[in-house]
Amino acid sequence: MKEYFKLLGWQSCLLVLIGMLMLRTQIIIPFYQMYFPFTIIPFVDFLAFTFGMVLIMASFNVICSYYDTQMSDIIAKKKPTKAEELEQKNKYRMFWVLAILALAMEGFVAIKDNAWQVLGIGIVFELGAYFYALKYKREYLIGNIVISLLFAIIVFMPMLLEVFAFKNYQSEFPLRIPVVGIQSVMLVFVYFAAFVFLITFIRDLTLDLANLEDNKQKDLITFPVKEGVKATKILLNAVSVLFIALNVWFVYQFYEVIDMVHIVFILVLNIAFPMVYYLVNLNRTKLQMQYVMLYQYLGMVYISLLLTILFAGDIFKINAII
Repeated sequence: MKEYFKLLGWQSCLLVLIGMLMLRTQIIIPFYQMYFPFTIIPFVDFLAFTFGMVLIMASFNVICSYYDTQMSDIIAKKKPTKAEELEQKNKYRMFWVLAILALAMEGFVAIKDNAWQVLGIGIVFELGAYFYALKYKREYLIGNIVISLLFAIIVFMPMLLEVFAFKNYQSEFPLRIPVVGIQSVMLVFVYFAAFVFLITFIRDLTLDLANLEDNKQKDLITFPVKEGVKATKILLNAVSVLFIALNVWFVYQFYEVIDMVHIVFILVLNIAFPMVYYLVNLNRTKLQMQYVMLYQYLGMVYISLLLTILFAGDIFKINAII
């Protein structure tokens, strides 16, 4: 039972849970309070929706483990034992159980709150996760991009749920939000989605560096296997610079809205602390274990993202971004 619990990837599931709750409480609710005394989606419904997203993430982790094991056996020309075959079958069944439960939760909220579009997005996410694990995870650079896109989509889900419900309820209630207000909140979510996309891409490619020799033995065509360590480091440096530029853009865009504490928080924890350390060690390390440590270290950037969201409510003290 303990092994199956590990398959769920509780760390990533916890990040999804905390991230979804923070996005709602620190961004969506303060934004709505500028115009209305309520939000469209009740908190209980949002909890059900969030639980569905956590189950989607868990099913994603399980199906990745299933196909990783299957592919390793095929490449090694190893015939699994009966116990191993049973374990694989249980993983596959677990994926479908989690996926069905997740979509049932998303469907319940979609029907109850007249936001059926989120169910469609949930289905697309599950299909994307399945085909990523089946094929694209081991493809040249495609897998890195697909996994980054999947994680970035999650960031938009709390906002999309409210947007779709808001649109459908406009015929029943005279709800109006100024265009400039919509633009401001969209910019915030674009920032966080881009943040997650770039960090996920950097982490996943760093992990490919750590698994270079293992991937060569398994004949997996990852970017480091095909292009080499030097080219991979050049790409990582370029994407890291883009990530730093994104954070600088965010601070510049909201400079007259957020306070100095928030600005320092973003610059130190989202740029200086993780990325400078990462780039220095990336360019001088050659040991596999050090790449693994860098991969784990970048996980702290996700935590800094959540902490950034925690202070993001101050952004909505005004109606527009200057």
